[in-house]
Amino acid sequence: MGEVKRVVSSLTQMLDRGQKEAKSLVGIMDELQSYLEEESNTIICGGLDRLLSRIRVEVGNLVGGSARVLVSPDGRVTVGTTYSDEDSDSRLKRLKAQDFCILRPDGFSAFITSLKSEVAAGNWMPVIEFLRANAKFGAAPAYSPAPALRESPPPEPSTSSEWKLSDFLPARPPLPPLPRGLFKH
Repeated sequence: MGEVKRVVSSLTQMLDRGQKEAKSLVGIMDELQSYLEEESNTIICGGLDRLLSRIRVEVGNLVGGSARVLVSPDGRVTVGTTYSDEDSDSRLKRLKAQDFCILRPDGFSAFITSLKSEVAAGNWMPVIEFLRANAKFGAAPAYSPAPALRESPPPEPSTSSEWKLSDFLPARPPLPPLPRGLFKH
């Protein structure tokens, strides 16, 4: 009987030590996870800040006209100029019809701020995909003023099916209704 008590006592002590070690490891893992999440947020927000800075530089380099930031459906960002009202510029109308989002520079800043809010909420993937689409900013424009002169390869399909970039872009104003009888033959 004494031998059984000694074995049980020894097992109990060993289990207590194991439990304390496990609690310590869980604490360390929680600290590490918090650090990694915080560091990831910092890195992603830093990428957004760099993109915003590059856009501001591009806008600052434009001479004449009104600057517009164009966000393509796949998330690529370019800077363009318009010399007329946004609604009467045929190039911007064509881009809107192709689901581009056209923002003023201050609207793009607000868009970046909303993406930072998404990062803070833990929704990293759409923002990472957005940053990935802009990794080579300025290498090739996402739009072509003369589409017949320039052919670009079709965009690669997104690997993420859970989100669309349009979910994070500001809503476009509703289009006016078409006149009745416009398409009658």
